[in-house]
Parts: sequence; structure tokens; C-alpha cells
Amino acid sequence: MVQTIYSTFYMFFVVLQVILLLFMVSSWFNGGEKFKNLLSLLIEPILTPVRFLLKYSIFGNPAADLSPLISFVLIMFLQDLFVRLLNGS
Repeated sequence: MVQTIYSTFYMFFVVLQVILLLFMVSSWFNGGEKFKNLLSLLIEPILTPVRFLLKYSIFGNPAADLSPLISFVLIMFLQDLFVRLLNGS
């Protein structure tokens, strides 16, 4: 049972990584507005708190939005945490 829960969370983080990666890559290209809007709808709940925290940090540079990159690193950290919990039990 616990193994199933950890595996589910692990796959959830993998899906988040893929969506975030698609969001970052799609921002480089023109067109595909419906696809970009769908990705934005899915990933904005993750990016908004990171953007809020970045606004009050030393990285509060309005020229570059680092929130997707920081979110990606946070998701990787959480995924690694669940892998370690999965292997530990």
C-alpha cells in the first residue's frame, strides 16, 4: 500500500516535470496558443508561489523569469525525496 502511494507521487512529479519542460520549450516558439494556454493553465498554480517568493528575493530581476527553472529544481528535489522514501521502506 505504501509502495503504491510513493509510486503514485513519483509518477505525479514525472508528469509535472514533463509539463514544465514543455511549458519552457513552448515559450521559445510562436504559435500554438491553445497548447500554450493549456500548459499555462496546468503549471501556473506551481509557478505563482515561486514568482511571489522571487519577487522579494535577490533574484527579483524583472528581465528574466526564473520561476520555471526553480520550480523544475524543486520538483526534482521532491521526486528524489520520494525515491529515497520508496527505497528506504
